[in-house]
Amino acid sequence: MDLYISAAEYDYHTLLKVSEMAGLAGIIGFHEAGDGYLVTFPDGENAEALINDYKGRLRDLENNIWMH
Repeated sequence: MDLYISAAEYDYHTLLKVSEMAGLAGIIGFHEAGDGYLVTFPDGENAEALINDYKGRLRDLENNIWMH
């Protein structure tokens, strides 16, 4: 399952850092796609939950940065 993320929203290093924080390093893949990135999650019954968790962690990181 793939998730498209615009490079205008997040850079590659942020996406990678969040994957490490979520324990997904080496499990999900990152691919350049036009003006953004495709984040590839393993297919399975919990793929949607992994994507939702990942997107939530991105929002949390963004909120923490802007709050300080």
